[in-house]
Amino acid sequence: MNKKNVTRKELALSVTEKLGVSQRNAAEIVDTVFATLKNTLINGESIKLVQFGALNVRDKTPRRGRNPKTGESMIISKRQMITFRPSKQLREKLNT
Repeated sequence: MNKKNVTRKELALSVTEKLGVSQRNAAEIVDTVFATLKNTLINGESIKLVQFGALNVRDKTPRRGRNPKTGESMIISKRQMITFRPSKQLREKLNT
């Protein structure tokens, strides 16, 4: 399987093709969407995108781990992470 990443530039080109706006305006639209998503997650709020999925901020508690390089036992500090749960429609399309 050949893995390919979609870049912001490719998203902006897609917006340009679909909406007929200039590439500069399309890039601003994409940047604004990502900035809004980022700020929402930083504030600890969830994002639900219909027919795509949900992004949630999850708190992870501190836990005991091991340094793989030295084998030394250590405590991994508490942190937050983002989880993605795909919508039912997206899961069905991925698994067809």
